[in-house]
Amino acid sequence: MPFSSIHKFTEFNEFHHAANGLVRSAHSEIHIFRFEDIGKQVIKNMPLFRTSFYQIGLMRNAKFSMSIYDTVHQLDEQCALVFFKPGQLIQFESDPNWQGYVLMFKESFLSIKQDNPNAKKEFTLLDPTTESFTLITKDIYDELSGIYEKILHEYTNDFPQSLPVIELYIHILFYKIERLCKISKEIDEKLFSSRKAEITYQFKKLIQNNLRTSKSVTDYADMLHISPKYLIEVVSDVTNQSPKELINEQIILEVKTLLKHTDYPISDIATAYHFTDQSHFANFFKKATSLSPLEYRNLHRSDFKK
Repeated sequence: MPFSSIHKFTEFNEFHHAANGLVRSAHSEIHIFRFEDIGKQVIKNMPLFRTSFYQIGLMRNAKFSMSIYDTVHQLDEQCALVFFKPGQLIQFESDPNWQGYVLMFKESFLSIKQDNPNAKKEFTLLDPTTESFTLITKDIYDELSGIYEKILHEYTNDFPQSLPVIELYIHILFYKIERLCKISKEIDEKLFSSRKAEITYQFKKLIQNNLRTSKSVTDYADMLHISPKYLIEVVSDVTNQSPKELINEQIILEVKTLLKHTDYPISDIATAYHFTDQSHFANFFKKATSLSPLEYRNLHRSDFKK
């Protein structure tokens, strides 16, 4: 398998250690810090990785390059919001002079995710398929930074009931981000019942976490304890795509990322995604991209070498 070197970080401090940052988390489910506290010795190029937790970065005047899957985002002394979501393939080049904040949290920290089945609809920024990078104005940066400072104040002072207060501030942050940055999706309320919202959200999350062990709709239906027919009905209603189309899209996205950002043999990549026939893999990829895997890699090879 070619993925042994693509690390999946499950703990905040494991990530900080790998990045050679000075910050450390005192809590296993939530961490917040200022970029300037990381230290200038942080490694410049963070190789391809995944996490099992969320990160929401608020950046100001940053010169920053990052790839989320095969899409490269560049900042040149601008303000931006960056969302790292569990299971994504991520790579970034750091700026020792960056300013702003990072909020890290695990889904288990947000009780609203357990108590409110509509949370996936309300907070679309947590959806695995929504935009992960948004340029913002200085005014929006200033407004959001005030909320980050409130969270940081509670976190660093460890007041009584600080964690519930932090959770409330995070909910406020989510609502502010979705309103100010207009990243919420237009949703048909008739189709997006709480039950369908929950199933679709869980299905998307399962794809990102299980794609290299299963690409069968039946397997995902079994994981969700529903019939394949009902999974197809629900996902098609909510997304206007079939479960198989979403699975195939994610395979293409991950394969493109590996072709662009690694030198893994194409045959190993095909095997990792359960293509036993190399010609089948090549045809599958070319149908989606109009390029063979080798043509795609050669086209983006200069990006990888940089």
